[in-house]
Amino acid sequence: MLVKSLASLFVLAASASVTLARPVANPEAGELEFMRRQDAGASAPIPTDVAVTIMSAPSATEVAAPAPSSAPSSAPSTEPSVTVAASPASASQQPDVVITGQTAAGGQPTTGGQTNGTTSAPPATSSGAPTTPGPSTDLFVLNYALTLEHLESTFYKTALAKFSAADFQSAGFDPAIRDQFLTVQSHEDIHVTTLTSVIESTFGAGNAVPACEYNFALDTVSGFIATAAALERTGVQAYTGAIKFISTDSVKTAGAAIATVEGRHSAILNAISTTKVNGVVSNVNPIPGAFDTPLGFTPVFSIAAPFIKACPFTLPVVPFPSLTLATPIGKFGDNVGLLFTATLTDAQLTTPGALQCAFLFGLAQKRTPVTITTDKATGGMLANCQSPDATGFQELMVFVTNADRDVSLSDDAHVVAGPTTFTVLEKTKVSVKTA
Repeated sequence: MLVKSLASLFVLAASASVTLARPVANPEAGELEFMRRQDAGASAPIPTDVAVTIMSAPSATEVAAPAPSSAPSSAPSTEPSVTVAASPASASQQPDVVITGQTAAGGQPTTGGQTNGTTSAPPATSSGAPTTPGPSTDLFVLNYALTLEHLESTFYKTALAKFSAADFQSAGFDPAIRDQFLTVQSHEDIHVTTLTSVIESTFGAGNAVPACEYNFALDTVSGFIATAAALERTGVQAYTGAIKFISTDSVKTAGAAIATVEGRHSAILNAISTTKVNGVVSNVNPIPGAFDTPLGFTPVFSIAAPFIKACPFTLPVVPFPSLTLATPIGKFGDNVGLLFTATLTDAQLTTPGALQCAFLFGLAQKRTPVTITTDKATGGMLANCQSPDATGFQELMVFVTNADRDVSLSDDAHVVAGPTTFTVLEKTKVSVKTA
Protein backbone atom coordinates (compact mmCIF):
# COMPACT_ATOMS: atom_id res chain seq x y z
CA MET A 1 0.00 0.00 0.00
CA LEU A 2 1.32 3.40 -0.91
CA VAL A 3 1.13 5.86 1.95
CA LYS A 4 1.51 9.54 1.15
CA SER A 5 4.23 11.45 2.93
CA LEU A 6 3.09 14.52 4.85
CA ALA A 7 4.36 18.05 5.29
CA SER A 8 6.90 18.01 2.45
CA LEU A 9 7.93 14.45 3.30
CA PHE A 10 8.76 15.17 6.94
CA VAL A 11 6.30 14.78 9.80
CA LEU A 12 7.12 16.10 13.23
CA ALA A 13 5.48 13.50 15.44
CA ALA A 14 6.54 13.09 19.05
CA SER A 15 4.88 9.68 19.23
CA ALA A 16 7.00 8.33 16.39
CA SER A 17 10.26 8.32 18.33
CA VAL A 18 11.57 4.83 19.17
CA THR A 19 14.80 4.10 20.99
CA LEU A 20 16.58 0.77 20.75
CA ALA A 21 17.59 -0.90 23.97
CA ARG A 22 20.32 -3.21 22.79
CA PRO A 23 23.45 -2.69 24.90
CA VAL A 24 26.82 -2.61 23.21
CA ALA A 25 30.06 -3.75 24.78
CA ASN A 26 32.49 -0.94 25.55
CA PRO A 27 35.80 -1.60 23.76
CA GLU A 28 37.53 1.22 25.63
CA ALA A 29 36.88 -0.62 28.89
CA GLY A 30 38.21 -3.84 27.41
CA GLU A 31 34.76 -5.46 27.37
CA LEU A 32 35.26 -7.51 24.25
CA GLU A 33 33.78 -10.62 25.78
CA PHE A 34 30.09 -11.44 25.82
CA MET A 35 28.61 -9.96 29.00
CA ARG A 36 26.35 -11.93 31.32
CA ARG A 37 23.38 -10.05 32.68
CA GLN A 38 23.48 -9.14 36.35
CA ASP A 39 19.95 -10.45 36.72
CA ALA A 40 20.72 -13.95 35.46
CA GLY A 41 17.10 -14.96 35.70
CA ALA A 42 15.98 -12.28 33.25
CA SER A 43 15.84 -12.83 29.54
CA ALA A 44 15.58 -9.60 27.57
CA PRO A 45 13.92 -9.54 24.14
CA ILE A 46 16.16 -9.11 21.11
CA PRO A 47 14.43 -6.77 18.63
CA THR A 48 15.05 -7.63 14.99
CA ASP A 49 14.58 -4.19 13.49
CA VAL A 50 14.21 -0.52 14.21
CA ALA A 51 10.55 -0.05 15.09
CA VAL A 52 8.72 2.65 13.16
CA THR A 53 5.13 3.77 12.82
CA ILE A 54 3.82 4.71 9.40
CA MET A 55 1.75 7.85 9.57
CA SER A 56 -1.44 6.86 7.80
CA ALA A 57 -5.14 6.18 8.06
CA PRO A 58 -6.20 3.33 10.38
CA SER A 59 -6.53 0.93 7.46
CA ALA A 60 -2.96 1.41 6.29
CA THR A 61 -0.32 -1.20 6.91
CA GLU A 62 2.10 -0.66 9.76
CA VAL A 63 5.64 -1.90 9.22
CA ALA A 64 7.26 -2.30 12.60
CA ALA A 65 9.18 -4.75 14.74
CA PRO A 66 8.18 -5.13 18.39
CA ALA A 67 9.59 -2.23 20.39
CA PRO A 68 11.84 -3.00 23.36
CA SER A 69 10.08 -3.20 26.68
CA SER A 70 12.20 -0.38 28.05
CA ALA A 71 14.79 2.06 26.76
CA PRO A 72 18.15 2.85 28.36
CA SER A 73 17.75 5.40 31.13
CA SER A 74 20.37 7.59 29.50
CA ALA A 75 18.46 7.88 26.23
CA PRO A 76 17.12 11.38 25.46
CA SER A 77 13.37 11.81 25.47
CA THR A 78 13.37 13.34 21.99
CA GLU A 79 15.85 11.61 19.75
CA PRO A 80 16.62 13.43 16.49
CA SER A 81 15.81 11.17 13.59
CA VAL A 82 14.49 10.95 10.09
CA THR A 83 13.06 7.52 9.48
CA VAL A 84 12.60 5.82 6.14
CA ALA A 85 10.04 3.04 6.34
CA ALA A 86 9.32 0.64 3.52
CA SER A 87 5.85 -0.80 3.15
CA PRO A 88 5.09 -4.24 1.64
CA ALA A 89 4.94 -4.62 -2.11
CA SER A 90 4.40 -7.54 -4.43
CA ALA A 91 7.27 -8.91 -6.48
CA SER A 92 5.83 -7.18 -9.55
CA GLN A 93 5.91 -3.74 -7.97
CA GLN A 94 8.57 -1.45 -6.66
CA PRO A 95 8.15 -0.99 -2.91
CA ASP A 96 7.19 2.42 -1.63
CA VAL A 97 9.19 4.17 1.05
CA VAL A 98 7.26 6.37 3.43
CA ILE A 99 9.12 9.29 4.93
CA THR A 100 8.19 10.13 8.50
CA GLY A 101 10.35 11.62 11.14
CA GLN A 102 11.03 13.67 14.20
CA THR A 103 13.50 16.44 14.85
CA ALA A 104 14.26 17.48 18.40
CA ALA A 105 14.41 21.19 19.17
CA GLY A 106 17.71 22.51 17.90
CA GLY A 107 18.74 19.01 16.85
CA GLN A 108 19.99 17.64 13.55
CA PRO A 109 19.01 14.31 12.05
CA THR A 110 21.47 11.52 12.79
CA THR A 111 23.09 9.48 10.06
CA GLY A 112 22.96 5.74 9.55
CA GLY A 113 25.57 3.83 11.50
CA GLN A 114 25.47 6.05 14.57
CA THR A 115 24.42 4.82 17.96
CA ASN A 116 20.92 5.89 18.97
CA GLY A 117 20.90 8.95 21.17
CA THR A 118 24.36 10.16 20.16
CA THR A 119 25.55 12.81 17.76
CA SER A 120 29.26 12.02 17.73
CA ALA A 121 30.99 10.50 14.71
CA PRO A 122 30.58 6.74 14.45
CA PRO A 123 33.48 4.42 15.33
CA ALA A 124 35.31 2.35 12.72
CA THR A 125 32.80 -0.42 13.26
CA SER A 126 29.19 -0.30 14.32
CA SER A 127 29.63 -2.11 17.62
CA GLY A 128 31.92 -3.12 20.44
CA ALA A 129 33.28 -6.05 18.46
CA PRO A 130 37.06 -6.21 17.96
CA THR A 131 38.56 -4.55 14.89
CA THR A 132 42.04 -6.11 15.13
CA PRO A 133 43.27 -9.47 16.43
CA GLY A 134 44.85 -9.79 19.84
CA PRO A 135 45.07 -12.15 22.82
CA SER A 136 41.90 -10.71 24.35
CA THR A 137 39.83 -11.28 21.20
CA ASP A 138 40.04 -15.09 21.16
CA LEU A 139 37.36 -15.49 23.83
CA PHE A 140 35.13 -13.05 21.96
CA VAL A 141 35.45 -14.99 18.69
CA LEU A 142 34.96 -18.36 20.37
CA ASN A 143 31.77 -17.21 22.10
CA TYR A 144 30.63 -15.62 18.86
CA ALA A 145 31.04 -18.98 17.12
CA LEU A 146 29.39 -20.79 20.02
CA THR A 147 26.36 -18.47 19.86
CA LEU A 148 25.86 -19.40 16.20
CA GLU A 149 26.42 -23.11 16.84
CA HIS A 150 23.85 -23.08 19.66
CA LEU A 151 21.37 -21.55 17.21
CA GLU A 152 22.05 -24.13 14.48
CA SER A 153 22.00 -27.07 16.88
CA THR A 154 18.68 -26.02 18.40
CA PHE A 155 17.25 -25.27 14.95
CA TYR A 156 17.91 -28.79 13.68
CA LYS A 157 16.70 -30.44 16.89
CA THR A 158 13.47 -28.45 16.80
CA ALA A 159 12.80 -29.10 13.11
CA LEU A 160 13.64 -32.80 13.14
CA ALA A 161 11.48 -33.32 16.21
CA LYS A 162 8.59 -31.80 14.23
CA PHE A 163 9.09 -33.30 10.76
CA SER A 164 9.11 -37.08 10.32
CA ALA A 165 10.38 -39.10 7.36
CA ALA A 166 6.76 -39.27 6.19
CA ASP A 167 6.57 -35.47 6.29
CA PHE A 168 9.65 -35.26 4.05
CA GLN A 169 8.10 -37.72 1.62
CA SER A 170 4.79 -35.84 1.56
CA ALA A 171 6.72 -32.66 0.72
CA GLY A 172 8.32 -34.35 -2.29
CA PHE A 173 11.69 -35.23 -0.72
CA ASP A 174 13.21 -38.66 -0.36
CA PRO A 175 12.61 -39.56 3.30
CA ALA A 176 16.25 -40.67 3.56
CA ILE A 177 17.25 -37.01 3.30
CA ARG A 178 16.00 -36.62 6.85
CA ASP A 179 18.75 -39.03 7.94
CA GLN A 180 21.29 -36.70 6.36
CA PHE A 181 19.88 -33.87 8.43
CA LEU A 182 20.37 -35.99 11.55
CA THR A 183 24.05 -36.20 10.61
CA VAL A 184 24.20 -32.42 10.18
CA GLN A 185 22.53 -31.97 13.56
CA SER A 186 25.11 -34.25 15.19
CA HIS A 187 27.90 -32.10 13.70
CA GLU A 188 26.39 -28.95 15.18
CA ASP A 189 26.02 -30.66 18.56
CA ILE A 190 29.71 -31.64 18.45
CA HIS A 191 30.68 -28.08 17.55
CA VAL A 192 28.77 -26.81 20.60
CA THR A 193 30.42 -29.34 22.89
CA THR A 194 33.90 -28.71 21.51
CA LEU A 195 33.72 -24.91 21.59
CA THR A 196 32.34 -24.98 25.13
CA SER A 197 35.15 -27.28 26.23
CA VAL A 198 37.84 -25.13 24.59
CA ILE A 199 36.48 -21.94 26.15
CA GLU A 200 36.17 -23.32 29.66
CA SER A 201 39.52 -25.16 29.63
CA THR A 202 41.32 -22.07 28.33
CA PHE A 203 39.48 -19.20 30.01
CA GLY A 204 37.87 -20.86 33.01
CA ALA A 205 34.52 -22.41 33.89
CA GLY A 206 31.49 -20.22 33.28
CA ASN A 207 33.00 -18.25 30.38
CA ALA A 208 31.15 -20.14 27.63
CA VAL A 209 27.82 -18.55 26.66
CA PRO A 210 24.69 -20.71 26.99
CA ALA A 211 22.01 -21.18 24.36
CA CYS A 212 19.42 -18.46 23.79
CA GLU A 213 15.67 -18.73 23.43
CA TYR A 214 14.76 -18.93 19.77
CA ASN A 215 11.89 -18.18 17.44
CA PHE A 216 11.90 -20.57 14.48
CA ALA A 217 9.08 -20.43 11.94
CA LEU A 218 8.86 -24.10 10.96
CA ASP A 219 5.68 -24.41 8.97
CA THR A 220 6.79 -26.66 6.11
CA VAL A 221 9.60 -29.05 5.25
CA SER A 222 10.54 -26.89 2.25
CA GLY A 223 10.69 -23.82 4.47
CA PHE A 224 12.89 -25.67 6.95
CA ILE A 225 15.31 -26.70 4.20
CA ALA A 226 15.47 -23.17 2.76
CA THR A 227 16.18 -21.70 6.21
CA ALA A 228 18.79 -24.38 6.88
CA ALA A 229 20.53 -23.46 3.62
CA ALA A 230 20.61 -19.79 4.65
CA LEU A 231 21.94 -20.60 8.13
CA GLU A 232 24.69 -22.86 6.81
CA ARG A 233 25.75 -20.21 4.29
CA THR A 234 25.88 -17.71 7.13
CA GLY A 235 27.97 -20.12 9.19
CA VAL A 236 30.55 -20.31 6.42
CA GLN A 237 30.61 -16.53 6.09
CA ALA A 238 30.89 -16.08 9.86
CA TYR A 239 33.88 -18.38 10.33
CA THR A 240 35.60 -17.04 7.21
CA GLY A 241 35.25 -13.48 8.46
CA ALA A 242 36.20 -14.18 12.08
CA ILE A 243 39.46 -16.02 11.51
CA LYS A 244 41.44 -12.79 11.01
CA PHE A 245 40.55 -11.70 14.55
CA ILE A 246 41.98 -14.83 16.19
CA SER A 247 45.50 -14.58 17.58
CA THR A 248 46.10 -18.18 18.75
CA ASP A 249 47.15 -20.59 16.02
CA SER A 250 45.35 -23.59 17.53
CA VAL A 251 42.08 -21.63 17.68
CA LYS A 252 42.55 -20.53 14.06
CA THR A 253 43.02 -24.15 13.02
CA ALA A 254 39.91 -25.25 14.89
CA GLY A 255 37.87 -22.44 13.31
CA ALA A 256 39.08 -23.35 9.83
CA ALA A 257 38.27 -27.02 10.44
CA ILE A 258 34.69 -26.14 11.41
CA ALA A 259 34.30 -23.67 8.51
CA THR A 260 35.02 -26.36 5.91
CA VAL A 261 32.36 -28.63 7.44
CA GLU A 262 29.85 -25.77 7.38
CA GLY A 263 30.72 -25.41 3.69
CA ARG A 264 29.90 -29.07 3.08
CA HIS A 265 26.58 -28.63 4.87
CA SER A 266 25.85 -25.58 2.71
CA ALA A 267 26.69 -27.47 -0.50
CA ILE A 268 24.28 -30.34 0.09
CA LEU A 269 21.54 -27.95 1.19
CA ASN A 270 21.95 -25.93 -2.02
CA ALA A 271 21.52 -29.16 -3.98
CA ILE A 272 18.39 -30.13 -2.03
CA SER A 273 16.72 -26.69 -2.02
CA THR A 274 15.24 -26.18 -5.49
CA THR A 275 12.58 -23.89 -6.93
CA LYS A 276 11.00 -23.36 -10.34
CA VAL A 277 12.03 -20.29 -12.33
CA ASN A 278 9.97 -19.84 -15.50
CA GLY A 279 8.99 -23.49 -15.27
CA VAL A 280 12.60 -24.72 -14.95
CA VAL A 281 13.73 -26.49 -11.78
CA SER A 282 16.57 -24.31 -10.51
CA ASN A 283 18.78 -23.88 -7.50
CA VAL A 284 21.98 -22.33 -6.20
CA ASN A 285 24.89 -24.45 -7.40
CA PRO A 286 26.33 -26.53 -4.53
CA ILE A 287 29.58 -24.69 -5.32
CA PRO A 288 28.19 -21.17 -5.97
CA GLY A 289 31.49 -19.37 -6.46
CA ALA A 290 35.28 -19.63 -6.47
CA PHE A 291 35.37 -17.90 -3.06
CA ASP A 292 33.05 -17.71 -0.08
CA THR A 293 32.03 -14.24 1.13
CA PRO A 294 33.45 -13.36 4.57
CA LEU A 295 31.16 -11.30 6.80
CA GLY A 296 31.86 -9.31 9.96
CA PHE A 297 30.36 -9.77 13.41
CA THR A 298 27.50 -7.27 13.07
CA PRO A 299 26.31 -8.45 9.62
CA VAL A 300 26.24 -12.06 10.85
CA PHE A 301 24.33 -11.19 14.03
CA SER A 302 21.96 -9.13 11.88
CA ILE A 303 21.11 -12.28 9.92
CA ALA A 304 20.72 -14.33 13.09
CA ALA A 305 18.72 -11.73 15.05
CA PRO A 306 15.27 -12.64 13.68
CA PHE A 307 15.70 -16.16 15.06
CA ILE A 308 16.74 -15.02 18.55
CA LYS A 309 13.91 -14.27 20.94
CA ALA A 310 15.99 -13.64 24.07
CA CYS A 311 19.39 -14.46 25.56
CA PRO A 312 20.62 -14.76 29.18
CA PHE A 313 23.60 -12.62 28.21
CA THR A 314 24.09 -9.39 26.31
CA LEU A 315 24.91 -9.69 22.65
CA PRO A 316 27.97 -7.51 21.99
CA VAL A 317 26.67 -5.88 18.81
CA VAL A 318 23.58 -4.00 17.69
CA PRO A 319 22.10 -5.71 14.61
CA PHE A 320 21.65 -3.52 11.57
CA PRO A 321 18.09 -2.71 10.46
CA SER A 322 16.78 -5.44 8.20
CA LEU A 323 16.81 -5.18 4.42
CA THR A 324 14.38 -6.98 2.15
CA LEU A 325 14.47 -7.14 -1.63
CA ALA A 326 11.20 -7.01 -3.56
CA THR A 327 12.73 -9.53 -5.97
CA PRO A 328 15.45 -11.51 -4.15
CA ILE A 329 15.84 -13.94 -7.06
CA GLY A 330 16.79 -12.52 -10.43
CA LYS A 331 19.62 -11.92 -12.86
CA PHE A 332 22.54 -9.54 -13.11
CA GLY A 333 21.45 -6.08 -14.21
CA ASP A 334 17.99 -6.33 -12.66
CA ASN A 335 16.46 -3.25 -11.07
CA VAL A 336 15.84 -4.39 -7.48
CA GLY A 337 13.26 -2.78 -5.20
CA LEU A 338 14.39 -2.17 -1.60
CA LEU A 339 12.42 -2.40 1.64
CA PHE A 340 14.21 -1.12 4.73
CA THR A 341 14.03 1.12 7.79
CA ALA A 342 16.85 3.52 8.51
CA THR A 343 17.85 6.86 9.96
CA LEU A 344 18.80 9.27 7.21
CA THR A 345 19.42 12.96 6.63
CA ASP A 346 17.54 15.06 4.11
CA ALA A 347 20.72 15.27 2.03
CA GLN A 348 21.03 11.49 1.94
CA LEU A 349 17.48 11.27 0.64
CA THR A 350 17.90 13.89 -2.08
CA THR A 351 21.55 13.75 -3.18
CA PRO A 352 22.26 11.32 -6.05
CA GLY A 353 24.70 8.64 -4.93
CA ALA A 354 24.45 9.49 -1.24
CA LEU A 355 23.03 6.02 -0.63
CA GLN A 356 24.61 2.97 -2.21
CA CYS A 357 23.77 -0.69 -2.62
CA ALA A 358 26.90 -2.67 -1.79
CA PHE A 359 26.92 -6.13 -3.37
CA LEU A 360 29.51 -8.47 -1.83
CA PHE A 361 30.50 -11.68 -3.61
CA GLY A 362 33.53 -13.75 -2.69
CA LEU A 363 36.45 -11.41 -2.01
CA ALA A 364 35.06 -8.68 -4.27
CA GLN A 365 32.26 -6.14 -4.09
CA LYS A 366 30.56 -3.63 -6.34
CA ARG A 367 28.32 -0.70 -5.53
CA THR A 368 25.43 0.87 -7.41
CA PRO A 369 23.56 4.03 -6.35
CA VAL A 370 20.22 3.83 -4.58
CA THR A 371 17.55 5.80 -6.41
CA ILE A 372 14.77 7.31 -4.31
CA THR A 373 11.92 8.78 -6.31
CA THR A 374 8.38 9.96 -5.69
CA ASP A 375 5.45 8.10 -7.19
CA LYS A 376 3.58 10.83 -9.09
CA ALA A 377 0.23 9.13 -8.68
CA THR A 378 0.34 8.58 -4.95
CA GLY A 379 3.13 10.70 -3.52
CA GLY A 380 4.74 7.57 -2.05
CA MET A 381 8.51 7.15 -2.14
CA LEU A 382 10.19 4.40 -4.18
CA ALA A 383 13.69 3.01 -3.55
CA ASN A 384 15.68 0.71 -5.82
CA CYS A 385 19.14 -0.08 -7.15
CA GLN A 386 20.60 -2.17 -9.96
CA SER A 387 22.30 -5.51 -9.36
CA PRO A 388 25.82 -5.50 -10.86
CA ASP A 389 27.49 -8.12 -13.01
CA ALA A 390 29.09 -10.72 -10.73
CA THR A 391 29.66 -13.47 -13.27
CA GLY A 392 30.80 -16.69 -11.60
CA PHE A 393 28.82 -16.07 -8.39
CA GLN A 394 25.22 -16.86 -7.56
CA GLU A 395 24.82 -15.47 -4.04
CA LEU A 396 25.43 -11.75 -3.53
CA MET A 397 25.20 -10.23 -0.04
CA VAL A 398 23.50 -6.84 -0.24
CA PHE A 399 23.83 -3.83 2.08
CA VAL A 400 22.50 -0.29 1.85
CA THR A 401 25.21 2.19 2.88
CA ASN A 402 25.47 5.95 3.28
CA ALA A 403 29.01 6.20 1.86
CA ASP A 404 30.64 5.09 -1.37
CA ARG A 405 33.26 2.82 0.20
CA ASP A 406 33.70 -0.89 0.79
CA VAL A 407 31.91 -2.74 3.56
CA SER A 408 34.78 -4.59 5.22
CA LEU A 409 35.39 -6.77 8.26
CA SER A 410 36.86 -3.75 10.06
CA ASP A 411 34.66 -1.01 8.63
CA ASP A 412 30.87 -1.25 8.56
CA ALA A 413 29.84 1.95 10.35
CA HIS A 414 28.37 3.31 7.11
CA VAL A 415 25.90 0.44 6.76
CA VAL A 416 22.30 1.67 6.82
CA ALA A 417 20.56 -1.71 6.47
CA GLY A 418 21.28 -5.35 5.65
CA PRO A 419 22.59 -7.71 4.75
CA THR A 420 20.26 -9.78 2.64
CA THR A 421 20.87 -12.10 -0.30
CA PHE A 422 20.31 -11.52 -4.00
CA THR A 423 20.38 -14.89 -5.73
CA VAL A 424 20.95 -15.79 -9.36
CA LEU A 425 19.69 -19.34 -9.84
CA GLU A 426 20.69 -21.77 -12.56
CA LYS A 427 19.10 -24.87 -14.03
CA THR A 428 19.71 -27.67 -11.55
CA LYS A 429 22.83 -29.64 -12.44
CA VAL A 430 23.06 -31.88 -9.37
CA SER A 431 20.11 -33.57 -7.68
CA VAL A 432 20.24 -35.55 -4.48
CA LYS A 433 18.72 -39.02 -4.73
CA THR A 434 18.98 -42.25 -2.78
CA ALA A 435 18.95 -45.82 -3.97
